[in-house]
Amino acid sequence: MTDSFTITRDIAASPERVWAAFTDAGQYAAWIWPADWLTECEIEPRVGGDFRVASGPMGMEVHGTYITVEPVTRLALTWRWHDNTDESLVTITLEPIANGTRLVLAHENFTTDESRAAHEQGWNDCLDRLPGYLSVAEPAI
Repeated sequence: MTDSFTITRDIAASPERVWAAFTDAGQYAAWIWPADWLTECEIEPRVGGDFRVASGPMGMEVHGTYITVEPVTRLALTWRWHDNTDESLVTITLEPIANGTRLVLAHENFTTDESRAAHEQGWNDCLDRLPGYLSVAEPAI
């Protein structure tokens, strides 16, 4: 069993813009899931702060607590679906590169291969939307 995966993406936006897309509730809700899912999001990006993202139409909700918040470089948070007792860990690292930002997302502590595979597919789907959002969204102030 593999209990983790890592996804690396190079994104044509500054680390500050990518950081805001992950730490501002309005921005996160705008890209993380498809628009017709009517995503609601609450984010308190500080150590011990809460994270919640939900879709009423899809009957989905995930929540967690921030463990690490190093502005513009690193976030780590617990991850648990509302209907499940399994808790995993998401770590997002941002690094400036010549044409933007290298984003590395590591998700670990899965209890089954099926859960790991579903989360890996889900994160890939979500991260596929991020560059398009960043290319049209107003810069964070």
